[in-house]
Amino acid sequence: MKRATTAIAWMLTPLVIIMTPAATEARGGDVAAGKAVYERLCTYCHGPKGEGDGPAGSLSGVPTGDLSNKAYMSQLSDQEIHDRIAWGEERFPYLQMPGWRANLSDEEIWNVVAYIRTLEVDKGPLTTPSPKEREKRFRSDPLERGRIYYLRYCSGCHGKTGNGDGEGARNLPHPPARLSDPKVAARLSVESVKHYLIEQERRGEREMPVFEDTFRDKIGDIVLYIKTLANTK
Repeated sequence: MKRATTAIAWMLTPLVIIMTPAATEARGGDVAAGKAVYERLCTYCHGPKGEGDGPAGSLSGVPTGDLSNKAYMSQLSDQEIHDRIAWGEERFPYLQMPGWRANLSDEEIWNVVAYIRTLEVDKGPLTTPSPKEREKRFRSDPLERGRIYYLRYCSGCHGKTGNGDGEGARNLPHPPARLSDPKVAARLSVESVKHYLIEQERRGEREMPVFEDTFRDKIGDIVLYIKTLANTK
């Protein structure tokens, strides 16, 4: 009986190890040190309380995440928050935020994670897409990708609805194209936009920047989304 009991205990040991908090929880950090980094680098977009209301939060056109929403943040592990801070849009393009791994040590990133956890407030049930839903939609829906890319790269001048009234257009000598105009949208094609955005020989013919060649993969989705703007008033 003793041998059988020992064997059963040995068989269950791996399950116990897997289920212990130490094995499933991500690494901790220094909250005070994390607050200092957060206030230096993150408040401009995420705001002092993490509510996404920082002064630079709307510059990309993509709403800044509310780090204080407990219903949303509780669906992210510490490791997932760490990776978002470290890699930003390079690994999570639907977030449209920079990655900080080149500027912060791994320890500093974990400190920020620890501080962010202190910002969470119960705001009731989640009413926006969950982290997994956001990622799934971005990966599977070209129109959603086009929306994110358009807001990130185009809305600063062309405006969020394509009316040519973006913040960056105020000081331009000529207003940006009004992409919400059905006549303008009808003339757009993936090839024409690709040529206009990327081809270097056009550098001196327009006031907008020349995008890198790697931008080619985004253009089809952007044009698809722009076509929907022609229906706006």
